[in-house]
Amino acid sequence: MIRVRIKGSSRKIEGFSVWGHAGFAAYGQDVVCAGVSAVATTALLGLEELLAEDVCYRILPQGLIYCRLAGTLSPDKARDAQVILATMVLGLEAIRRDHQGYIDFAYRR
Repeated sequence: MIRVRIKGSSRKIEGFSVWGHAGFAAYGQDVVCAGVSAVATTALLGLEELLAEDVCYRILPQGLIYCRLAGTLSPDKARDAQVILATMVLGLEAIRRDHQGYIDFAYRR
């Protein structure tokens, strides 16, 4: 099962972690894993482009993606980061709805 943890709330996302394997299909053929990876990685690329040094992230070989925003963003950067993160959440929730039982999704404070 893929696990998605969103740090913060739906109104203010501070970061996220994604790890695991969906088990929908074999490694390398799993469309759920591919979709989740694409959505999370695209959000991370957008944040990196927008925020540069104000985003801390790691992508580990065993499939963990971890991302955290700096606490001191300008109002414009904070707004833009929230748009990227909220869009990521929409994409992940859509994948979860379409493939129930393969993604565990939760907000954490």
